[in-house]
Amino acid sequence: MGAFNRTSVIIGVAGIIVGIVLGMVLFWGLFPVQWTDANTYDLSLQAKAEYVGLVADSFSVYNDRDLAAGHFDQWRQEEMEQAFADALDLYQGRPDKVQRIEDLATVLAVTPAPQGQEPGEEPAAEGGLWERIRIPCLVFFIVLLVLVLGWVGFRVAMRQRAAGPSRPAATPSAPPPSAVEEWEGTGQPPLGHFFTTYQLGEDTYDESFSIETPMGEFLGECGVGISETIGNGDPDKVTAFEVWLFDKSDIRTVTKVLMSEHAFNDNALKSRLSAKGDPVLARPGATLRLETTGLQVDVEVNELIYGEGDQAPRSFFSKLTVELVARAKTSESDSAF
Repeated sequence: MGAFNRTSVIIGVAGIIVGIVLGMVLFWGLFPVQWTDANTYDLSLQAKAEYVGLVADSFSVYNDRDLAAGHFDQWRQEEMEQAFADALDLYQGRPDKVQRIEDLATVLAVTPAPQGQEPGEEPAAEGGLWERIRIPCLVFFIVLLVLVLGWVGFRVAMRQRAAGPSRPAATPSAPPPSAVEEWEGTGQPPLGHFFTTYQLGEDTYDESFSIETPMGEFLGECGVGISETIGNGDPDKVTAFEVWLFDKSDIRTVTKVLMSEHAFNDNALKSRLSAKGDPVLARPGATLRLETTGLQVDVEVNELIYGEGDQAPRSFFSKLTVELVARAKTSESDSAF
């Protein structure tokens, strides 16, 4: 039923926020990353110290420097220094083990780091890959959330500013004289009388109005939204609008396309937009009718101002005001407008 409206945007943003929160709860809290087949340099400090002791035992048996060095492949020098220092501290009650570790350190040219913490105590900068990236990931998610909320707020503010304080409210009002004459003899007042105005810069413009009985029963909806833009750059340059009617009893949406003079005379563009609905040339005073099984909406263009710029003349709208009068169909209703 037309383009996305403000409710759709809010639902989409809420979905993004909920998705981020659920993702962090599930994959950070309940189901954290489990490492398998990790390299030896990803071990905890305690495990690294024990690993150094095992390599020292192996070296004392085989006396193969290259084999011993291969056990520390891809280790950073500072990691080796810390691991050897922790190993010496871990096995300080076993002189034979300490001697083997010192021999291995001499062969591999490793100077154990000064002792400043207990073996196995994780320093702030150490840990596996996840420990290193969890804080940047959290910051990224927070920044992303702020950007999304800021973008939504900016678009809403732009729309409200473009609409202006004097924009007519989309509430039922008394029908115009011409409509009163048409309803004479039927005894049926309109179900809704609406005004909507688009102004250049409202890139998310999409107005919809509920059609209800005097008792509040929902019958359908009608509205106006952006159908096609041309050119590039901000703001979007709208060359066609969709005017639509949804009937609950008919379960279908009837659409017509209000087109600029340029779009209406562009056969290729007109043909493509015709797939969305019957093309209608937008001009001041232009009228059209949307009909379903039980509803009809009479539409009139009250005001039209074309924009000026680097696009073709009369190709995009700077302002468009549309009036919609909805009523139930009767046997006396015309089928044409």
